[in-house]
Amino acid sequence: MDGSGPLPFPDEAQDVDVIGRVHAALTHQFPHLHPVARHAISGLVRFCDGWRRLFPARRPTQVVPALTTWEQFLTTEPRSRRIMVTVQPLGVETDGGTWAPVLLARVARWYRDSRGVRRQNQPLDVWVARLGREGSDARQCAQDADVLTAAITCEDGGLQVVRLSLDDAALTPDAVAALLARTPSRSLAEARRDGLFPQVLVDRASRGDSAWTSHLLTSSAWFGARVDAATGALELSFDHLVMDGTAMAELSLAASEGLPRRAGRAAPGEWLTGPEEPSPLLRVELPEGLDFRNLTCAMLQAVQRAGEGVFPVDNPTLLVPVLPASPHTVARKWRRIGIAVVPSRTRTGPMTPSHVAHLLEQTRRGGGVLEDIFTTLYSPTLPWWMPSLTTHGFAFTPLLRQVPAALGGNALLSKITLEVDDDEALARHSPLFFNTMRPLCAVGGGVALCVTEVLHATPSGVRKRFFAALAGSGALGMREKLLAFRDVLVAEAVSRARPRRPALP
Repeated sequence: MDGSGPLPFPDEAQDVDVIGRVHAALTHQFPHLHPVARHAISGLVRFCDGWRRLFPARRPTQVVPALTTWEQFLTTEPRSRRIMVTVQPLGVETDGGTWAPVLLARVARWYRDSRGVRRQNQPLDVWVARLGREGSDARQCAQDADVLTAAITCEDGGLQVVRLSLDDAALTPDAVAALLARTPSRSLAEARRDGLFPQVLVDRASRGDSAWTSHLLTSSAWFGARVDAATGALELSFDHLVMDGTAMAELSLAASEGLPRRAGRAAPGEWLTGPEEPSPLLRVELPEGLDFRNLTCAMLQAVQRAGEGVFPVDNPTLLVPVLPASPHTVARKWRRIGIAVVPSRTRTGPMTPSHVAHLLEQTRRGGGVLEDIFTTLYSPTLPWWMPSLTTHGFAFTPLLRQVPAALGGNALLSKITLEVDDDEALARHSPLFFNTMRPLCAVGGGVALCVTEVLHATPSGVRKRFFAALAGSGALGMREKLLAFRDVLVAEAVSRARPRRPALP
């Protein structure tokens, strides 16, 4: 997923000197930080570390054994921030609404069949709470793990809320359509009073106005689906607290199977979302010979050039999700991610592909500056509002705003890898574009480039295709800014790619 490669040395036990590690990492990775800013973040870590030692937390979650550092961060973020989205330009036929029961049946089947997969801290038999939750974790156990609760929007403004049995006979499109036909429309408040908390929402009535927000139409869902009326693209949204990228990709591909298609649909354009989308997704063409380390460096160069006068720092940083080296009892792709912070320059000079590889490996082993800061600042022992208050307080304070800009990232780069068996499967693989959490507007915003890599390993090498999508926030969220950024990025990527291989048949 992250391009960090195999781990060439054993895991090391973590040192307890958090403050010393943070100070050393800030000095090396962020030499441009003003001494006041560096001392401020070190002091904050010292305070939070002391607090969590004095006041051990009660159990913060009821659904997993313990929260990872990534989950500790996500539990303090609002649902509107922890969103992932996939877009599949399929040309779905929406007349008659027959796509909704087909999709719902496919989602329920995937939900049932994936229960036997061993994932780290990604249970799906949950719903998402806002107030009245147990612990700091918004995920709450569903009443019945053998039922999937779903909601479908209606033209009258209400919802059809159904409980789908996971038996084979109940999970055909015809059975789901029959269940919907006999289910009356109701308000969300009525459903809550009856103890129904939808986990899945299908926006058949197109009540939402964005690819990113379908699941936000109810207060409990972690998955949402809609079809863009203009493009016919299938747009799925996910709560990142519930799942990471591998599950998102698998569910997206499963949900798209069997959907009715428009006749004579056109090829996808450069804008993957419709003209009314407030947070548009832009398609990016990347050369096949580009590896992840060089893509990271190309992204950093593009951010430096596009961010002049936009970001409050002269050394922009890139956040990169990394699949960790442990736990060994869980397959690597199902582990919860860590986050690497990759600066444009370090004390030794500009970032290079070898420097990128080192930082990714360090993060995989549980190191990295964000790991220590997040472990303390997002500790369950601290009040839930403290991280957000600290971030915004630093962001609007001269000298200190360098800290959230550097650690929160001016850009994000994420990659998901899907493997196929032969070149024919590679050539016909349907496009799957995704995007995820974008940089905070409070620190100037930024861009997120997310890449689906479909590859086939052969004795002579690896053949691959990229489906890449770019989204922005803040000053870089406008369409013309995204187009300009893409031009810079593609030029950098082409200059770093290996020679082009013969095209696929």
